[in-house]
Amino acid sequence: MVHETNIKVILITMEISKVINSLIESGINIIGVIESKRKNTNKQTKEMENFCLENGLPYYFMNEGCNNRLENWVRKLEPDLVVINRMSELLKKNILEIPKKGCINLHPTLLPKYRGGFPLFWTYYNYDLNQGVTVHYIDEGEDTGDIIYQKNYRMTLGTTEEELLEDLVYKIGTEVLIKSILDIENNCAPRIKQAKTSPTVRARQIKTCEYKKIIDWEEWGIERIWHLLRGTQNWLNVFDFTEIQGEVLKWKILKYVKGDVKPQQKLGKVYKEEDAYFVYCRHGKIFMELSIEV
Repeated sequence: MVHETNIKVILITMEISKVINSLIESGINIIGVIESKRKNTNKQTKEMENFCLENGLPYYFMNEGCNNRLENWVRKLEPDLVVINRMSELLKKNILEIPKKGCINLHPTLLPKYRGGFPLFWTYYNYDLNQGVTVHYIDEGEDTGDIIYQKNYRMTLGTTEEELLEDLVYKIGTEVLIKSILDIENNCAPRIKQAKTSPTVRARQIKTCEYKKIIDWEEWGIERIWHLLRGTQNWLNVFDFTEIQGEVLKWKILKYVKGDVKPQQKLGKVYKEEDAYFVYCRHGKIFMELSIEV
């Protein structure tokens, strides 16, 4: 649905996604795009800059924080609202005070749960299927600003991160975000104070050295392990691949089968029988598809 809107919006994001495309298609008046630098600079590309050039959108690459150069760029555009969908750092007061109607953020959990930059990992880790999205105002804290709208979402066991993003962020989240922008323009958006404390740990990025310790192969049920592996496949390397010949480049998590595990089989270790790869848990095994360089 295309909306008639005059509110001037600057979007801050880290990548081209269905969020920015949906905002443009819905008629939201985007007057500029700020690309937040990626934490992994090796993944930084020119895609967003080229996208803005093709669509006639002023573009700024935010790689030096909220400095005077960024402040001047934002002030020159005179935005009514700044909208955030993923960025690698917090906005500072000098930027927060510029837009007439404030700054808002699309967060892929039900705040105050999972405040921080890596919320989806922690929802998988905690085996939390009761999900949702939040659009909230930005203050100087980390995901602590007043809530505008939230919407619940029940995640299916074994949903991959790609599937979760599609349903939770690109569909539900974008709808809630557009509604928030329109209601802010019409001065009818609610403001609901958040609790000061979160019921969950801060959604921080885990370190590579923590990967091998993240799963309790002895105590966790196979469903919980399978759910976490499905949501983090191809980056959370928790496995012992010493039984596999060659270098494992990628893996895809398939089905799981419950059953007794022989005492001599090591939990968390990947084995191959005939053409099938699998990892043992205490209560069964999880099958995998491997890409191997011999």
